[in-house]
Amino acid sequence: MTVQLYKVIHLLGVMMVFLGYGGLIIRGLLDSTNKKLRILGSVTSGIGLLLLLVSGFGMIARYGGAYSYAEGWLIAKYVIWLILGAATAVLSRKPKLGMPLWWAILVLGVVAAYMGVMKP
Repeated sequence: MTVQLYKVIHLLGVMMVFLGYGGLIIRGLLDSTNKKLRILGSVTSGIGLLLLLVSGFGMIARYGGAYSYAEGWLIAKYVIWLILGAATAVLSRKPKLGMPLWWAILVLGVVAAYMGVMKP
């Protein structure tokens, strides 16, 4: 696959992650016990995280060794990915934390985008 296709898949993953978290956060803010919404949000964000991981490693491999897997900006993105993965569990178990996580997830997304574009 080409780098451009990996980028499209990566963006799809980003959209799915934020869409899934949005659903989980709104569910918590509405004090809803809707199980279908919880499952939909969790599955959507989980598939999005998987797409992010696969396409991210695919892009790194496609760049032909231009980047090491242990560069600082990549390590930051790994940590952000892990935090986002844990956020699904937190939102499912503690839906009242939706408002602070709303902003935290947004900040994590901005930092991840900065790391991916600027590669500091």
